[in-house]
Amino acid sequence: MNQKLEKEWTTWNHQGLFPGPDESEPDYMKRVAYCENIKQILIDKVGAELPFDLTDQTTIELLKEAFPKTDELYDIEPSWVLLFCNNYQLSPWHGGCAWIFQLDESSPTSAFLQIRSQFRSSPFFLGKLYRRSELIAHELSHIGRMEYHEPQFEEIFAYQSSHSKWRRWLGPIVQSSKETLFFILLISLVVMADFALLFIGQNPMTASLIWILKGIPAVLILLALGRLYLRHRTYQQALRNLEEIYGSAAKSKHLLYRLRDKEIKQIARSTLEQTRHFLDEAPNGSFRWRFLMTVYPIISI
Repeated sequence: MNQKLEKEWTTWNHQGLFPGPDESEPDYMKRVAYCENIKQILIDKVGAELPFDLTDQTTIELLKEAFPKTDELYDIEPSWVLLFCNNYQLSPWHGGCAWIFQLDESSPTSAFLQIRSQFRSSPFFLGKLYRRSELIAHELSHIGRMEYHEPQFEEIFAYQSSHSKWRRWLGPIVQSSKETLFFILLISLVVMADFALLFIGQNPMTASLIWILKGIPAVLILLALGRLYLRHRTYQQALRNLEEIYGSAAKSKHLLYRLRDKEIKQIARSTLEQTRHFLDEAPNGSFRWRFLMTVYPIISI
């Protein structure tokens, strides 16, 4: 391979700009150029309509706070990402979010970060529930995988940035905002049913129905915990298999972060020989895998 191209791929990869599962090489190159110039593009195309201050340079150092963690966990230091300290559309309990977007149908995907304005002067929010550097690292992990639509391990990767072992394990229990909304609606329904009993009175049938209704959230929590346990086990088994091949925990984490759900599962259930064969054959016909095996080559001993 051309050494210049290999160096460029390594540089872009470390910027959190690596190919998505269905991204061609021309589309990838277009996205890299787009993201590297996203500030000027937003100025030209959105300008004053954007509810954030594009001239604010004070947040650059806040972004860099998270780089030691993102470098360790994901091998990314995306300095091109814009970070805004602004409470726009954030719920009172939200510390921040990643905005992953397309300006129009023909534009590549890009992203920026938003964190609460309080983080400009304090490294914590809501006591110590949110730590600024951890929150930024968490959201940067989503930006790195902006071209991925793989929900099963997405939050497991993101919560690796947490200092709390329990949060790293339990944080990914919810897979999507739809699941959160469904659970909140279910709890609301249980509360409303309890209030309804105050007006209609209790009888054995209504009491039984209410207890069944109250049991549904508990069953859902147990099912979610079981699902989470299986996913953590799959993640760890895939990581162990890659470590056996690479001889490096760091490289194994970095490659795993760039895999699809089905690839993580396949590696987790494969023997070492099968995994090595898969990694050897994967680059054939796949730009993303050719990119990954160039950046994270297997060194034969």
